[in-house]
Amino acid sequence: MNEILGVLVSSMQADMARAERVATNLANVQTPAYKREIATVTTFAAEFEAASGVQAATSPAVSVHLDARPGTLRTTGQSLDVAIVGDGWFEVATDSGPAYTRKGNFRLDAGGRLVTQEGSPVMGTGGEILLARGAAVIDTAGRVFDGQAAQGMGAPHGSAPAGQIKVVQFERASAMQPLGNGLYAAAGEAVPAREGAVQLQQGALENANVSQLQEMVRLMETVRHFESLQRVTVGYDEMLATSIRKLGEA
Repeated sequence: MNEILGVLVSSMQADMARAERVATNLANVQTPAYKREIATVTTFAAEFEAASGVQAATSPAVSVHLDARPGTLRTTGQSLDVAIVGDGWFEVATDSGPAYTRKGNFRLDAGGRLVTQEGSPVMGTGGEILLARGAAVIDTAGRVFDGQAAQGMGAPHGSAPAGQIKVVQFERASAMQPLGNGLYAAAGEAVPAREGAVQLQQGALENANVSQLQEMVRLMETVRHFESLQRVTVGYDEMLATSIRKLGEA
C-alpha cells in the first residue's frame, strides 16, 4: 500500500480506537468507581516518519491508560458499602489471582465472607474477612467489627475486629488494565497503603470519574477528525487514479 495511504488508514484506525474508549466511558457513567479509559495515539508526524521506509505504517500506535483520579462520593446508607477516600485500591481474590478495585458495594456470601457483588472475596490484612451477621461497622482505618452496626453506635471500646480491609497503592495506577466487573490487574508491585494516607467511608460509594459532557465533546472531535481523514483519503485516491490514467495515455 502507498505509504501516505498507509498513514491515513492508520490514523483512521486510531480515531476508531479513541471512539471505542469514549463509548465505553459513556456506557459506565453510572458504574460505581469506574475509571475513565483514555486512548493515547502517536502523532501524525511520528507515523509519517515511521512510514518513510519501504513498509507502510498500517497499524495505529494506540495505548490505553486509566484516568486514576477519584470520583465523587455518594451516600447509600448500606453498611457493606465502602468508599476509599484517597489513593488506594481494595484487593480481591479471583480464580486468576489477586485483582484490585475501588468498587466497594460489598455483600456477604453464604459462608459469611465479605465478597464483591460477583462473589470474589475481599481480602483483609490477615486473609478473608468472615462476618457472622449481615450488619457491621467499618471504621476509617478499614477495621471491620461484626454485628455492631445493628446498634448504630459503632464498635465499643475493647472489642476485637473481625478483620481489617486491605488497601494497597500503586506507583503507576494509570497503567492498570481493566478486567471487567470493576476489577483491574496490577501495574507493578502492590504496596500497603501508608498509615493515614487513605480513609474508608462506610455507607458510601464512589461515583465514576466520567463527565458525560466532556466525553460527548471528545466523541464529536474524534468523528470530525475521522471524517477529515476520510475526505483526504478519497481525494488522494482520486489523484492517484488520475495520475495513472494520464500516464497510461502518454
